Amino acid sequence: MFKIDLHVHTVLGGDADILPDAVVAQARRVGLDGVCITEHHSYDLSRPFERIAAQTGFPIFRGFEYRAAEGHLLIYGVRAGRGDFLPGLPMQQVVEWIQGRGGVAVAAHPYQNPMIGAPLGDRVLQLSGLAAIETLNGSVGPEENRLAQAAAAKMGLPGVGGSDAHGLQTLGKAFTLFDEPITSEAHLVQKLREGCFRPGMAGDTLDTARGVHSLHH
Repeated sequence: MFKIDLHVHTVLGGDADILPDAVVAQARRVGLDGVCITEHHSYDLSRPFERIAAQTGFPIFRGFEYRAAEGHLLIYGVRAGRGDFLPGLPMQQVVEWIQGRGGVAVAAHPYQNPMIGAPLGDRVLQLSGLAAIETLNGSVGPEENRLAQAAAAKMGLPGVGGSDAHGLQTLGKAFTLFDEPITSEAHLVQKLREGCFRPGMAGDTLDTARGVHSLHH
């Protein structure tokens, strides 16, 4: 299995204290096979990780987190930013925009509370076109993750895991297990679209992680 933390923030996004050059050492320390940097509202903010990935030989992917009117989305496979669309648009509209450009969208921590504005909550059930739900977020409580898992089950969607790390010690607390090594951002999008993954949490055995959501085909 190939273990990626799909939800990581750094100082490049202005709301975290993780230094980019510290990410790879910590990721290796906690047993990750890759990370995806998801700064808020901009793919371009994480550009320095191109250099870090080349220097270290460690797989680093890039996406971004978007704050829609109803809540947050993790977006992969689209190189967009504030110049393409402003924060606060209706979530369904953004999902369709991302789909139209070959990317995938994942509902991030839909039951997180408190957060800026009301959490997405059960409104996630009305959305179409999502690739997955973030069912294991390393920065929210067990009940919030349980509700996200229940929503994913109702919608017939797979779950992903990500730490939502804003501090180095949180990196890798939750992650996503893929059935093969991910070799590029295009490959990551392909596997997310296919549903060939499951979420896991640090400290779980592989069987426990499998129990959260089996590989979804």
